[in-house]
Amino acid sequence: MKLAIHNSNSSWTIRWIEYCKTNNIQFFLINCYDYNIIQQLNDKAITHLMWHFHHSNPSDILMARNILFSVEKMGIKSFPNFNTSWHFDDKITQKYVLETIGAKIASTYPFYDKKIAIEWLKSSAKYPLVVKLRRGAGSYNVKLLKNYKQAEEYTNKMFSSGIDPSPRYLADIKNKIKISKNFQGLMSKLKKLPGFFNMVREGNLFPKELGYVYFQEFIDNNKHDIRVSVIGGKAWAFKRRVRDNDFRASGSGMIDYSTSDIPLNLIETSFKYTQKIGAQSIAYDYVKNYKGEYLLVEISYGFSAEAILECEGYWNKELNWNSKKICPAQEVLKNFTEE
Repeated sequence: MKLAIHNSNSSWTIRWIEYCKTNNIQFFLINCYDYNIIQQLNDKAITHLMWHFHHSNPSDILMARNILFSVEKMGIKSFPNFNTSWHFDDKITQKYVLETIGAKIASTYPFYDKKIAIEWLKSSAKYPLVVKLRRGAGSYNVKLLKNYKQAEEYTNKMFSSGIDPSPRYLADIKNKIKISKNFQGLMSKLKKLPGFFNMVREGNLFPKELGYVYFQEFIDNNKHDIRVSVIGGKAWAFKRRVRDNDFRASGSGMIDYSTSDIPLNLIETSFKYTQKIGAQSIAYDYVKNYKGEYLLVEISYGFSAEAILECEGYWNKELNWNSKKICPAQEVLKNFTEE
């Protein structure tokens, strides 16, 4: 095995490098943006390539999958591979993927024709209605439309000038201050601001989202959602609390790690979905409807490793609980190199 890792500053990449050094695994740091990257991989006889590309980096979204999927044709194993990431950061694509595997999902309604969308809003839509851009994470591009007038205005914009998908500089600032809890927590948040501002600045390179609308049913009375992350034969779960006077849990930063009320059937279902999708690593976001059924709203290969590091343990495929903290990035690398 000859392993290559795209040289970035992501937390996943840093942990991959640490794991390789600790376990004496030979690896090469490479720049997948080099014009002759394919030649470099050939010259080094690379057999495994890892690149944890990020949704907030326009260059990553533009190029990463082009490289990763192309090298698979050369016989090089990649992480993330096609099944894991072709639907990443595209909520509309995820709808179709989840429907094909028979997943229970929140009702979603994408439209690509303004006239048809307006007719549906008038005749069939039930308000309030959630609207999302296909791109973006952390609830930045998720809104609640309370009535037809708001929905019509949003639709007109999406079929004319469009909407910038990148977050604003002061996005969710009240919630960020609230979850800091104390001065130390606030300072920790402030230290991350340069990186956030850089992300926003780079995000301005994303093209505007337009030419479609994507509506989703509003599932009320949820105080939290449940995120289940699966890597190989291990699954982690925690609850993310909804912001005050809001309906969104994603990106709130208010995490409850208690597992006593995590339904085991959600863990079992997540393992089943992962096998059907063929994903190396994936996270599922569930909400509960008025019938008490848990419905999927989004999936993502690129979840937060830091959040999982706080989990007190994990479930295996037999649904047995193991009280052991595990680094998800290192678990990915371990599984990937042992394939």
